[in-house]
Amino acid sequence: MQVMEFLQRQSKRCIVSAGIVQVLVLGAIDYVTGSDFSFVVFYLFPVFLVTWFAGKQAGIAISLMSGIAWFVADAFTMPGAFRSVTLYLNFVTKLGFFLVVNFTISSLKVSLEREREMARTDYLTQVANSRYFAEIASNEIRRAGRYLHPFTVAYLDIDDFKSVNDRWGHSTGDQLLALVADTIRSNIRATDSIARLGGDEFALLLPETGYDAASVVIQKVHQSLQAAMGRKRWPVTFSIGVVTFRTPPDSVDGMIRVADMFMYSVKHSGKNRIQHQEIEYQAA
Repeated sequence: MQVMEFLQRQSKRCIVSAGIVQVLVLGAIDYVTGSDFSFVVFYLFPVFLVTWFAGKQAGIAISLMSGIAWFVADAFTMPGAFRSVTLYLNFVTKLGFFLVVNFTISSLKVSLEREREMARTDYLTQVANSRYFAEIASNEIRRAGRYLHPFTVAYLDIDDFKSVNDRWGHSTGDQLLALVADTIRSNIRATDSIARLGGDEFALLLPETGYDAASVVIQKVHQSLQAAMGRKRWPVTFSIGVVTFRTPPDSVDGMIRVADMFMYSVKHSGKNRIQHQEIEYQAA
């Protein structure tokens, strides 16, 4: 597992370079050992490596290179090989085999990534789910502790959401949730994260964002949400608790707990506003 994680961190150029070196080394060994020993299975390693970590197109190039390396090694170790139809048929067969492996590995990776993405995504709103948000937040807490930068978390609740479900049905409620997610997403940076934590509650994570910058973003989000709901004539508002952490919390649960507390303070004091605090976190 550690090897896979190490390879994931390498650049595509590094992976392709490693694959080329492996093919050249295998070709040289294949030439030295002669045609009595088949090296086909060993060529699969660079094909797998490059396809998985550098992509399908790079894998095709390595597959072609592996086929040529095998062809050259056999051609120069077999007497009269260049006049043998078998040599060329074997080349086509082995190249086809490498390409089939390439396509299979590429398709498998796409399927696994799709499944992984589905496991991380809320099916209705297509934003991160609570589990993936916890993973993102945990990483940001570690980064904030290492580099000593602030970050901001917002906890948002849709006021009177139940009235929409009761009046127009759950289908309309689902449309509302999707619109909320889309509106928030269009008003935050690519580096920010949004998640649906369940029901009518959403969370935003703004990395490396202090109080002033976060206030601008959250105000913009709040105004855009109110405008979007007004256009649909949906009688809902938004209570938002926002926390800027000058020092990181000790856990994701601690982070959420503070933001949730401020959000409920808004709910209990009239709804439809933002409560934003900047704090030095202290564990309970």
